[in-house]
Amino acid sequence: MAILILLLLLLPTLRACRRIASLRRRGMSAQAQKQYRIAAWRLGSLIWLAMAVQELILLKGGQLTWRTGLPLHLCSLLGVLTLPMLLTGHPVLRSAAFFAGMPGAALALAYPAMLATPWPRLTSLAFHTLHAGLICAPVLSMSLGWRPRAADAVSAWFFLLLACIASAAANTLTGGNYLFLAGPVSGTPLEAMAQYGLAVYRGLLMFSATFVLTIEAAAVHALEKRRYSA
Repeated sequence: MAILILLLLLLPTLRACRRIASLRRRGMSAQAQKQYRIAAWRLGSLIWLAMAVQELILLKGGQLTWRTGLPLHLCSLLGVLTLPMLLTGHPVLRSAAFFAGMPGAALALAYPAMLATPWPRLTSLAFHTLHAGLICAPVLSMSLGWRPRAADAVSAWFFLLLACIASAAANTLTGGNYLFLAGPVSGTPLEAMAQYGLAVYRGLLMFSATFVLTIEAAAVHALEKRRYSA
């Protein structure tokens, strides 16, 4: 299901990007902006709809609590912020969506961690739609000419740090496991990090995030050099 939903969202996004880029090349900036905003509203609204379905499922199943319903997992937080990111082009939101959202969503699609609900197929559909949308959003944001810079990874790192602080506070107050800071989810690579205790586990989480951001920044820097030398 993950690959199918990703393709169903990514292919229309790529077509929209080509259409927008074509309009820009022909000097039709106003039309390009209009097409971009239409595509942004569609994608952002679809992500919000997927999140609303998840919340409704929890509500109908009697599972919606402060421990489960707050948008404080990374992908939930970025899901809330995707439409504002697409419409405003805020540099920090763009950086977080590209450097943190895309790899985080890809990992979630590879190792889905969903609550067991009375409606597993609908839960899975909403879950995969959210995360596929998070992969598509930065792609769409590049259609107007924006490109990530290696230095943007620093903004993404501080965004993650603030998210960790907020999630840790919420976990303390609610007994939840937002951002999986209280422990790993079974069946995911996070399990391997938890065998040496909670403090080491949390440290490894932050190290892993920093490592991924560093690799991404290095790749973006290499592309920047290649683009400028061409």
